[in-house]
Amino acid sequence: MSCPHVSGLAATVKSHHPKWSPTAIRSAIMTTAIQANNQHAPITTHNGSRATPYDIGAGEISLFGPLSPGLVYETNTTDYVQFLCNVGYNASTIKIIAPSVPSNFYCPSNSGRDLVSDMNYPSITVAGLKANARRIVKRTVTNDGEDYSTYTATVEAPASMEVQVVPKRLQFTKNVKKLTFQVTFKLTTTSGGDMFGSITWSSWKYKVRSPFVVSNA
Repeated sequence: MSCPHVSGLAATVKSHHPKWSPTAIRSAIMTTAIQANNQHAPITTHNGSRATPYDIGAGEISLFGPLSPGLVYETNTTDYVQFLCNVGYNASTIKIIAPSVPSNFYCPSNSGRDLVSDMNYPSITVAGLKANARRIVKRTVTNDGEDYSTYTATVEAPASMEVQVVPKRLQFTKNVKKLTFQVTFKLTTTSGGDMFGSITWSSWKYKVRSPFVVSNA
């Protein structure tokens, strides 16, 4: 039953923000999702263990949060084309998949799977990170809240991982609507499984949460 509920919510968001793209609506739904049940305890799986993003994604949808999410992660055509380059597609194949790509398009020389995580998505996935190695991921957010607002980053991560956000504070003005930040992931010990956490940008009014998963496989 999740599909009709999410579809209905997406339609509601679109009615309030008719100029928003599908990716902006997706971002608003994901970053305002809830990770606690109606008893204010962490959501669990059918066997009682704490649910991970593999079980619940970003969480349970909020009915009103997506109407005013604060910040939005926009994913454009360039992001998707660059993703195809990074996973190994060549320019000729991409032009078949996406005919609107310019005839003189070519994949950047530094394309590779380490850059797959840079797709401007409301969540982050990092694969193949070895112990003591670092991976830097970039994200760009668009301010949909007050013209003048400041957001501060907080990180929830397992003890076996160091996560650093730069800058830790984003300051938006009437003329500065988009800002980019970097997230550096480092494993301090080798783990046999996937590790989960989140990055939340908070202002006096909004909380914009992005889950992440890191694997050393």
